[in-house]
Amino acid sequence: MNFSTCDMIINIKQTTIGAVFWAASSLALAGGVALMPPTTSTPAPDLASASVGPNYETGSAAYDAGAYDKARRIWQPLAEKGDIQAQRGMGKLYEKGRGVERDFTTAIKWYRPAAEKGDAESQYRLAVGYAYGFGTKKDESAALSWLRKAANNGQKRAQKVLAQAYEEGRFGLAADPKQAKYWYDKANSGS
Repeated sequence: MNFSTCDMIINIKQTTIGAVFWAASSLALAGGVALMPPTTSTPAPDLASASVGPNYETGSAAYDAGAYDKARRIWQPLAEKGDIQAQRGMGKLYEKGRGVERDFTTAIKWYRPAAEKGDAESQYRLAVGYAYGFGTKKDESAALSWLRKAANNGQKRAQKVLAQAYEEGRFGLAADPKQAKYWYDKANSGS
């Protein structure tokens, strides 16, 4: 038997095996019995319970397109269910007055639960609220607390503001050039 005959036999075997696998998968998809047991014990995802409604990203796209009312209609039910990004989005709508009347108190209402769950941007926005008395009573101690949390969670603006606070001795902090440098360096780095 020469090489071309061997190649032809191998091709026929591969074609036959491919046809058997195709037939078996077609039979299984058509409701027949599979010829081989499944190779994994992981259950198939339950598509009936998967979320098919709008998500944060859909609301974010609406916001970016200037469709603020649509963003609010998408984010509000998500935020009410505890979605951190949607809570931050709702805070942003009210802080900026986009599609709603500007209302710092309502903005703080939405930022707070996201901040408490560790969202650095919401922590920073809450710090700003306390620092300037936007939507809440001015409280430098609370502002510093939220600012530190946001800075420690990597929020760059919070890191810069904290550096300035150490540089200038703001928010009840003693001026500390070493801490100021540390936070400026952190804000300017990738971490």
